[in-house]
Amino acid sequence: MQIRIVFDTGYELTVDLFDNDFVRRWCRLLDQEIVRDSLLQQDTYSSFIPESLARQCLEEAIDSVNGFLKHEFISMPCASDYNDPNFYNQLHAKFEKLTGPDWDHSTRLMVIAPKNIKLAVRHINRYCHRLERRPYVDQTYMRIEFDTIERELLTVDDLQLFHPIVETNTVTLDYSTLGKSLYECFEDGLSPDYAGLRTQQHYSANFILQFEPRQSTGNFKNWCTKHGITEIPIPEIGQLQLGKIVDPESFSKVKKTAKILSITLE
Repeated sequence: MQIRIVFDTGYELTVDLFDNDFVRRWCRLLDQEIVRDSLLQQDTYSSFIPESLARQCLEEAIDSVNGFLKHEFISMPCASDYNDPNFYNQLHAKFEKLTGPDWDHSTRLMVIAPKNIKLAVRHINRYCHRLERRPYVDQTYMRIEFDTIERELLTVDDLQLFHPIVETNTVTLDYSTLGKSLYECFEDGLSPDYAGLRTQQHYSANFILQFEPRQSTGNFKNWCTKHGITEIPIPEIGQLQLGKIVDPESFSKVKKTAKILSITLE
């Protein structure tokens, strides 16, 4: 089975999917989102935008949410905030208050708010993640994101598919859990007792085109040892791989695009 992604430049990216039970189950979720035409173009291309645009998108999302709530629930950031880790940690906490602790326990806001406000809430999270890694750089992956809350639980067998080594041009499952993973706490300089820590338990149709190898987990394991963590949850030390990108030169071609025209399962 393959995924074919057609871009506005005419470039077609093909993914050869692995043949296993999990990938077949995941394809059912992907097929649902393809039929619904729910791809989020702006979110998907956030990996490649300049910092000035990421800041603008975040501030527009904050302004939309504050306007809907009719008070300043989130303070508009100033220039110095973008280099302050505490700003992003506070923003993550505000996002979790807006959404609820997980997808099964949404706040009233996420039930009654119009679609544009729900999307603005998502963008607060998206651009917080995009901006908090300093220095700001173009990323070497593309998150294919859909406007969906459809989630399925990972089984014990599924967890065995997570692997610490991700090679060039690999397609992996995205992190579909509200909060921060233990690995993200490590990356963002937080302690393991961070209130928003969540180990991945669910999967959705969202996936990642990984154009470069995943960074080694050696430093992460040392960090865990330092904090007394002897048993690292399996999803924290790897990613679940779905398939391989056929074209070895895909990254340079995708970076020249501005829109995905279609995604098909074949």
